[in-house]
Amino acid sequence: MQAELLFANGPIYTMDPSYPKASALAVRDGRIIAVDDAAHQLSGPSTEVVDLTGKALLPGFHDAHVHPLLGGLQLLQCNLDAVHSLAAYREIISSYDRTHPELDWISGGGWYGDVFPGGFPTKELLDQLVPDRPAYMLSHDGHGAWVNSRALQLAGITDSTPDPAGGIIQRDPNGRATGMLMERAAELVNKMLPETGESEIDQALLAAQDYLLSMGIVAWQDAAVGQALGMPDFFERYRSLERSGKLAASVTGALWWHADQGLDQIPEMIRRRESTGGRFRASAVKLMLDGVCENLTASMTRPYSGHPGNRGMQLIPAQDLNQITRQLDAAGFDMHIHTVGDQAVHDALEALRLPVRDGWDPRHQLAHIDILDPADLELFSRTGAIANIQALWARQDPVLVETKLPYLDHRHQKSHFAFETLRSAGIPLAMGSDWPVSSPDPMWAIHTAVNRTAPPVDPHATDHRSQTQPLLAHEAISLQHALYAQTAGAAYANRQEHLRGTLRTGMQADFAILEADPFAVEASELGNIGVHQTWIDGELVHERSKVRG
Repeated sequence: MQAELLFANGPIYTMDPSYPKASALAVRDGRIIAVDDAAHQLSGPSTEVVDLTGKALLPGFHDAHVHPLLGGLQLLQCNLDAVHSLAAYREIISSYDRTHPELDWISGGGWYGDVFPGGFPTKELLDQLVPDRPAYMLSHDGHGAWVNSRALQLAGITDSTPDPAGGIIQRDPNGRATGMLMERAAELVNKMLPETGESEIDQALLAAQDYLLSMGIVAWQDAAVGQALGMPDFFERYRSLERSGKLAASVTGALWWHADQGLDQIPEMIRRRESTGGRFRASAVKLMLDGVCENLTASMTRPYSGHPGNRGMQLIPAQDLNQITRQLDAAGFDMHIHTVGDQAVHDALEALRLPVRDGWDPRHQLAHIDILDPADLELFSRTGAIANIQALWARQDPVLVETKLPYLDHRHQKSHFAFETLRSAGIPLAMGSDWPVSSPDPMWAIHTAVNRTAPPVDPHATDHRSQTQPLLAHEAISLQHALYAQTAGAAYANRQEHLRGTLRTGMQADFAILEADPFAVEASELGNIGVHQTWIDGELVHERSKVRG
């Protein structure tokens, strides 16, 4: 059998512990047919030799937690993600408002709270930038919305409007609504946004796919499929894109759990799962247990510093969660559980004390795990759950230092993004970006996991402290472990490990070719390594300055 493609003349890192490095790799019919010396032997007259010229070839990256529709829409709307200053926000929003007179609403997102005095934006500022139309700008973390006075008026939100269940209408010391809506309070406005049509959804998902492919990401877990986070239900759009052949990546869908609908939604989730297959498989369910520390909504075991009695929000009571997890596990779903605070982590682990069943190999995972109580490590290990980590967050950037750490007591600060603690306890790690909360660039995440500092070119962390002062340096993981978590580890969480995530004979020919060998550069340079090419099923789908498909 002759190879169609032979990759050689550069290091090939397989992520297979039994054979970690190779000199060549052979491909035929979209699959790997040989690795190392055996690959050279399959080269023939019609074999196309891909000269790596010293560049490193790895399994295509997997993202175990991402929001492509949100990210794609942000790329197409008023996108603040690439800048990090109030002046830049002013310019972008004003320009977008000026150049889009046809829109009824001005919408977008990607803003960071630390650029605003006091950590939060106000309606008065947005009124200056968008004076004649309602405006809705989602925060970069998706847990808050910045709206102008016109949007508040249309939503009927006044100074006396009560906080909705699971949400907060932020008010100033005089009790006036400020234009900042946290968690489910944002739904009071985003339900009024113009409906996102099917063509716009498709455009956003394809824009997101192109963006992710440019970073070597060949597969992901969409962490909110359904009507959620202010988005329309786009389940059928994934199916349509797959049928049309436009879905190049492999997608694991985590169906959104509606906390107010109870167990009656499980039969419909089963129906949805059974209607998928191939490149899109809805095999998981997403559960939101809490919020984030920055707005005091993450569920904590102790009160926030300076806020006696406030331990955050429990979006699903523990007793309900126990019943939900048993029913979902019995139905054969993997659970993808949002857990930021240590109380949420504990509640999730208790709820994952589930019976072992023959033939059932669950991939339940806890996402984020900002704060971990060391006392829960043994329970974590016993559950077999995966730690879904957002490595790019583990640095002393302005957001963490100025808008998060002040709310954490000393003990909570010492158990922050405890990657090495989790890994050394035998808990599987899978990396996810949470894009558009933060960049999906895998090499940025790997840089931060290894250095516990920010990558050199990240616009949201250019200060000296972010770049040079590690956050809990002892929680860094090795480069090998970081790469594994972004490839094989995430593939395992996505139920793709039988096809993708490692480079072995019989696996799909999904690769990322990096511009440099990560093992041959200084650790401080990892974040500067770009992706030269991305391959899926032996087809080149992205090359630095051009896309083929």
